[in-house]
Amino acid sequence: MKLSVDGFDFDFLEALDAFVFDETDKTKPTYHGLSHAMKAVDIIVELENYYLFIEVKDFFSPEEYQGKEHFNHLKNVLKYKYRDTFLYRWAEQKIDKPIHYLCLLTLENALISRMNKAIRSELPWGKPIGRWERSIVDRCVVLNEERWNKNFPKWPVKRTSS
Repeated sequence: MKLSVDGFDFDFLEALDAFVFDETDKTKPTYHGLSHAMKAVDIIVELENYYLFIEVKDFFSPEEYQGKEHFNHLKNVLKYKYRDTFLYRWAEQKIDKPIHYLCLLTLENALISRMNKAIRSELPWGKPIGRWERSIVDRCVVLNEERWNKNFPKWPVKRTSS
């Protein structure tokens, strides 16, 4: 299944379903009528054993995110996009498999590594509390295009804009 989002073309081989979750066109069957008060990830992919929640960010000035203020703002945006999407899907009764959260960002490797650490400290991935029967997010990974294609060769991504 092929999708184009925010300047990237994705090919999700072996996906059961893949769609733009934050669809704004009311005539499309994947339109969810998302609330203005909540955020949403860009793509949801259903695979046999889990879902992918995918956020894509193509930055005009990626160097700005080296500063603490922009970096922390981005971290919070990524966190709330996941949490709100989880709530949307929970309300739709569509949380019946583990979820992997993937963030594709046009940042250099050093910032990608910093964001990986930061976002994982903000989202309760795995089962952080012994009493939990289920996890909220099973895996959380921040990548750039190079790392995405290296780690997920079955789901190639190609940048279509600069």
